[in-house]
Amino acid sequence: MPTPQQVDALLSLIETKTAIVTIETHEERRVMALFERIANLSQREVWTWSASRGLRVHHGLKVSLLDFDKSSPPDSGETRELPAALQRVERLSAQALVVFLDIHPYLSNPVITRALKEIALKAEPRGQQLVFVGHDMRLPDELTPFATRFELEPTTLARVKALFKDELERHRQQVGQDISGCRKTLDSLLRHMVGLPESSVRHLVRLTLKDGVICTADLTRVLSAKQETLGVAELLVFEQKLPAMDEVAGMAALKRWLAMRREPFLNPDESGLPPPRGVLLLGVQGAGKSLAAKAVAGSWQVPLFRMDFGALFDKFQGESERKLREALKVADAMSPCVLWMDEIEKGLAGGQGDGDTGAGKRMLGTLLTWMAERRSSVFLVATANDIESLPPELMRKGRFDEIFFVDLPTRAVREGIFRIHLQRHKVPAGEPVLARLAEHSEGFSGAEIEAAVIAARYEAFAKGNPPTADLVAQELLRTRPLSVTRAEVVASLRQWAQQRTISAD
Repeated sequence: MPTPQQVDALLSLIETKTAIVTIETHEERRVMALFERIANLSQREVWTWSASRGLRVHHGLKVSLLDFDKSSPPDSGETRELPAALQRVERLSAQALVVFLDIHPYLSNPVITRALKEIALKAEPRGQQLVFVGHDMRLPDELTPFATRFELEPTTLARVKALFKDELERHRQQVGQDISGCRKTLDSLLRHMVGLPESSVRHLVRLTLKDGVICTADLTRVLSAKQETLGVAELLVFEQKLPAMDEVAGMAALKRWLAMRREPFLNPDESGLPPPRGVLLLGVQGAGKSLAAKAVAGSWQVPLFRMDFGALFDKFQGESERKLREALKVADAMSPCVLWMDEIEKGLAGGQGDGDTGAGKRMLGTLLTWMAERRSSVFLVATANDIESLPPELMRKGRFDEIFFVDLPTRAVREGIFRIHLQRHKVPAGEPVLARLAEHSEGFSGAEIEAAVIAARYEAFAKGNPPTADLVAQELLRTRPLSVTRAEVVASLRQWAQQRTISAD
């Protein structure tokens, strides 16, 4: 059943006598229930057209075929072709709403576009309005002056809970037993079903109830299914196996900052504080920015989605921005979540070659608008290595809550990094050995330290021996870290960040 708020919103829009209303959705059943309600309240006829059934008029819940001029009873087959249907709509005398289902493939036809424009030009004095319903509603320029967009209300948490209760009762009657599991997992599961079509919610609830146990595997399944249902799965990568924050060595200031903002992000109503919006992690390559971004989601126990900028860029003008808008819309629908934009400077500088059509600048504008206007619980973590490539508009105060600089690890932090990786790779080492390795790795990043440990394992495997800390030390002596091979770049980055950012340590 449509909510009173949604009915009132659509009635208000219809009262403006806009010639064309577009509704972009997969939930056709909800749209038709909404218009049945509108028809009863406004005493207007509601007609529908589809390629399979032609034109049909709705009276309450009954559907019949009517003739426009009363001279001959029409055959629905006569109006399955859209040009014939539009001719009959032009002859319609009564005040009516004409709902065209899945009309979007026809809108590229100039003849169809012209016919629709002619109807739109005469729609107001005749008391008619056209409604376009489909999953991809992009109007041609000729029709946009006559059209306005209506957003179907997303499935609310209350509605999700009602559907879950309905399916749970059905499950109990069929199986004869109740379900078990973690209440917090169930709450998170239901929260992440918000925004999905009702049919998808029912399907996912049935999958969840099938084995009678609510567990984290169900939550992962729901998140993956929600991402696929909403689309752009190739643009937003659902990251799994997230690290905990204690797997990140150092960065004490960043960890403290994040710990203070966890509750206001997850429960803004209870805290009374504005929820945090995001951070920019700037620093040396391999220093742990990506690991920290993943750990934010892992420690806050919310899903992490990584934006793939490579998949965003398209050779057709306007498509890159459209893909970005769709990806951000999906991120909003997946909230609460963390959105990770890795090496953001490369993504927003994309397409700046000789054949650039300004896609990078337009995408930056789209992103900045979303950052300023979003109301969803999406925490943005952007990482960057090259400060010179970052657009200055992105660095303005207020875009991010804070900008942290992730420097090369200190000696104490390097000890912690060695402790984590040596334990993970089963290389025995006591505290004196850790101190010696930390001393020999001056100027190494966390990624370079991990690479040295892995290289030592390969060396040991080739000799048929277990890996040792001595092999790790030998690998360190053979390695020239980035701080040496690109010393000037690292020094310049440090100098720039000294007065402009907060140290993550």
